[in-house]
Amino acid sequence: MIYVIVGPTGSGKTAIACQLSDKYHLPIVNADAFQIYQEMNIGTAKIEKSDPIYQKHYLIDIINPAQTYSVKQYREDFDKVFPKLLQSNKDVIICGGTGLYIRAALYDYQFPEEEEFDNSKYNDFSNEELHQMLEKIDPSSAETIHPNNRKRVIRALVFAENGGLTKSENIAKQEHKLRYNDIEILFLNPKREDLYEHINDRVDQMFENGLVEEVKKLLEKYQFSLTAYQAIGYKEVIDYLNGQTTLEECKELIKKRTRNYAKRQVTFFKHQFETHEFNKPKDLFDYINVKLIDM
Repeated sequence: MIYVIVGPTGSGKTAIACQLSDKYHLPIVNADAFQIYQEMNIGTAKIEKSDPIYQKHYLIDIINPAQTYSVKQYREDFDKVFPKLLQSNKDVIICGGTGLYIRAALYDYQFPEEEEFDNSKYNDFSNEELHQMLEKIDPSSAETIHPNNRKRVIRALVFAENGGLTKSENIAKQEHKLRYNDIEILFLNPKREDLYEHINDRVDQMFENGLVEEVKKLLEKYQFSLTAYQAIGYKEVIDYLNGQTTLEECKELIKKRTRNYAKRQVTFFKHQFETHEFNKPKDLFDYINVKLIDM
């Protein structure tokens, strides 16, 4: 059985996955867009390497923060790992909050072929202007592409203008059949007030654990890629280190953006997947625990 544990950031899904992995020796495939990055540990709430359960994780710490990464690359890496795990394990856990990664991994998600077009007409536009253009014709793609990722913004614009359909419309019209049998998508969705309180506490804990120092070390070693830079917590600390905010303003901004992100995650999971929903981590644990005991 494939147990896919999804939910907003701060919901407790990783802790549940680790408890189940520890008890039943199950592998965990990461589906978090930022836990793939090496050395970005505190801000992504990543399990520590010293924890024995770390050895059960796959697709975690696979690239450095200077490298860009895409949904398509995740699918390719997933397909290198997952079939082998299914061959050697009766049950597997997929855990994460990046909905596009989960959709690309589990469903027959077709990536449009890139064609060569003349992009010279975009040369005189700023990154902000290009992103505003994309927001008008393909808001779904605009929401997932950083304004400074000029190449991807232009690619999405070209796709929409030359293909008749926007990139997101092309994806939406696909049937998206499941690629595997025996899948349960389990949605951990705590009450909003409980989730937000936990998010606020977790951000405070990240700073106590040394988030600022972690970012300083990363900046000494790497030039953040545009995809890595999108990780909430890192860009805000960078702004603080550059003198653009105070430490308290930085903390509050991270809390606010994390809460907003969690809200978007909940919306995505409610509309994109057929799930079994749980409000409490213990209920989700007990549900899977009973199934594994019975098998």
